[in-house]
Amino acid sequence: MQICRLLAAVILIGTCHPAFAQNPPPRENPYDLIGKIFQPLWGVLLAESNGSNRAVTASLEVSDVGGRLPENMKGATLLAHVQFPDKVKLQAPVLGETFTVCRNGNEVWVTPGSKVKFLISNFHVVPKKNARLNTPISLPITPQQAIFLPALFSVSRPDVAEVQPLNGEDCRVLTVGLMPELARSTKAEDFQARIWVAAGYAPRRVEVRRKDFSTTVDIRNLTFETSLPASTWQPAETDTDVYRTTPEMLEGLIYIVMNSLKTDAADTPWAVAK
Repeated sequence: MQICRLLAAVILIGTCHPAFAQNPPPRENPYDLIGKIFQPLWGVLLAESNGSNRAVTASLEVSDVGGRLPENMKGATLLAHVQFPDKVKLQAPVLGETFTVCRNGNEVWVTPGSKVKFLISNFHVVPKKNARLNTPISLPITPQQAIFLPALFSVSRPDVAEVQPLNGEDCRVLTVGLMPELARSTKAEDFQARIWVAAGYAPRRVEVRRKDFSTTVDIRNLTFETSLPASTWQPAETDTDVYRTTPEMLEGLIYIVMNSLKTDAADTPWAVAK
């Protein structure tokens, strides 16, 4: 599930203002910059936070893919909502329809339910044992470890503040890999990411590369709030084909969606879980 987790990580990076910033992009130490990029997310994703923002809404587009990722993933748009402590919603184009995967507390529901059952069978998805129930999604770090997150990255040419224009605004571009010890332990020595950061520590684009695939995601909009409306976490009144399950299936269902982006009814999902 490494590809799914990398794509999910891309979805979780970023903050955005409705209008492009006119100020210059940040130029401080790249490790400080990485910490400031992630800082707004910890109040949403981790149990300890001093801030009031505990919910986030993200709109993203897969602008490019390469390697063994299928070309039809290009152009896929995703809408994600996350709220501490136990709410997640992801909407994406799959099998010619908009698939919705939602966790609302101790329940997970998916639409359209009949097609979800088909994909669960194809991907051989099973419940994840010991799924964490005290955070929206399972992260491999604690609030204390999050403070040291920048130290896990190795920044290329750290003393050069590269700036590039992107969609009408200047962005600081960071090229990062994983620290050698972490890269070896996770078998990700070939991992490389580039992040375009606008003024206000607002990431606009994230590009992830491995030896066998690459993906570029543009961050169209992402806003932080204290909470989202209760209706966000419920099926629409017109949704009659709803599949209901438990949080232990959430990771597997997100994996299915991320690995079936923009497939249509005649396609076979491109990747099957082993």
